[in-house]
Amino acid sequence: MTFFLAFLLAFIATAVFTPVSILVAKKFDVLDYPRARKVHRQPLPRWGGMGIFAGVLVSLLFLSFVYPSFKSFLAYKSGALAKLLTGIAFGGALVFVLGLFDDRKPVAAPVKLCVQIIAAFIAMDYGVRISGLALPFFEGFITFPIIVGQIITVFWIIGFMNTINLADGLDGLAAGIVAIASATFFVVALLQGDTKMVLLSKQFVLSAVLAAALCGACLGFLLYNFNPARVFMGDSGALFLGFMLASISTIGTLKSSAVLALFIPITVVALPILDVALSIFRRMRQGMGLMEPDKNHIHHRLLKFGWSHREVVLLMYVFTLILSTCSILLTVFRGK
Repeated sequence: MTFFLAFLLAFIATAVFTPVSILVAKKFDVLDYPRARKVHRQPLPRWGGMGIFAGVLVSLLFLSFVYPSFKSFLAYKSGALAKLLTGIAFGGALVFVLGLFDDRKPVAAPVKLCVQIIAAFIAMDYGVRISGLALPFFEGFITFPIIVGQIITVFWIIGFMNTINLADGLDGLAAGIVAIASATFFVVALLQGDTKMVLLSKQFVLSAVLAAALCGACLGFLLYNFNPARVFMGDSGALFLGFMLASISTIGTLKSSAVLALFIPITVVALPILDVALSIFRRMRQGMGLMEPDKNHIHHRLLKFGWSHREVVLLMYVFTLILSTCSILLTVFRGK
């Protein structure tokens, strides 16, 4: 019931608050105007991330302060789970605010990176960290030195944020991919939750609740963002979604002692990761700045081949679903 409530509240709240975000964006002239590398033909609001953030926030606040079973769940072991949730909330709020400013007026790349690092450290300070992994060709669970774990966690969180941000290139693309990814993380968390370690088992449950809320928010946003879109999520939405996915996988999948745990979240978002890798290689080869935009992403190339906007997005959904299914199968048949 908790999972369904997290999903439903996030879906409804996002569906309600996204039209509000459209009005606010128009009032403050935070619009995405058509340009050479854009595929839309008219100015569109780009503060849709407000609706996504509000949806997740309403869902988690209701569960945390109103729903009895979740309140008692967070109180376990002197509030260890509440601490995790607080760190994720603070870090997510910080990158959301960063995105709001960047959508209004571009923020310098070094400043954006610094804020993302700070958000990652906030989450780590509250317990969202990769302290070790079960790696191929190594026996048992490898515990990292503190500094190594911190570096890996920062790269993990920043990597997810910027991967989702770069994937936000077509109507409904990023929101749909994150909806599929979060639904996959939800299933994976439930499958992994059979561990005998009580605290770890409860972390998997928290991961599943967050994934359910994130999935509901993305689907609620798609009501307005699927082609033809009436609003864009902007950096505020993309950075927040990437941060949440990274946090969910960190307290969920990566806590497993299974050797394949590292590959499960990577497989789910393999398509946007591949796109990012190809973009970096392409820009380095052409002498372009790594953050300089272009129209050579996978989805742009498919559009040039004559695919329609919706066909490209649906194709990307299908590929993500296939990869997500592979991740679930990896979890089912993982080594114990």
